[in-house]
Amino acid sequence: MECVFVDNFLTIFETDLSEAEKIRRSFDHVTNFYIQHSEQEIEMLRAIRDKENLIKEQIKMETMKHVRSIFNDCFRRSTGKKAWND
Repeated sequence: MECVFVDNFLTIFETDLSEAEKIRRSFDHVTNFYIQHSEQEIEMLRAIRDKENLIKEQIKMETMKHVRSIFNDCFRRSTGKKAWND
């Protein structure tokens, strides 16, 4: 899985897209990967009733989502369009 993640990530930079679009796609790729990982961790932590680590993982995931919203706002102000619809 990790190798596919890296390959897909690197492929973004080999395209003829604008630099802004490469940044948008690569940031989306990385942050979505970590959010999906957190969702899986949260599910597992709920199953084993590990409340302490569950809270930590939820905080990490919500922080990542907030960072995505900040990026989305900056991208919109710079390009006039949303980076994504979160």
